[in-house]
Amino acid sequence: MACAAARSPADQDRFICIYPAYLNNKKTIAEGRRIPISKAVENPTATEIQDVCSAVGLNVFLERLGFTMLLRLVSNT
Repeated sequence: MACAAARSPADQDRFICIYPAYLNNKKTIAEGRRIPISKAVENPTATEIQDVCSAVGLNVFLERLGFTMLLRLVSNT
């Protein structure tokens, strides 16, 4: 997941989170794509999204979640 904000990284509640599925032309709307297929790309990575956001001047950081943490979050729901 890549996150971008106009404010300082300390103000994380103001961040916009972008997941690769939002931009993936191989996904359906039901699977999480949020933009038209004509503007989507094939299998974007979080690092690619971070690079593009940085290139256009957005304050960006890449949040890396470990697999065990992901399992912990899923098991609590």
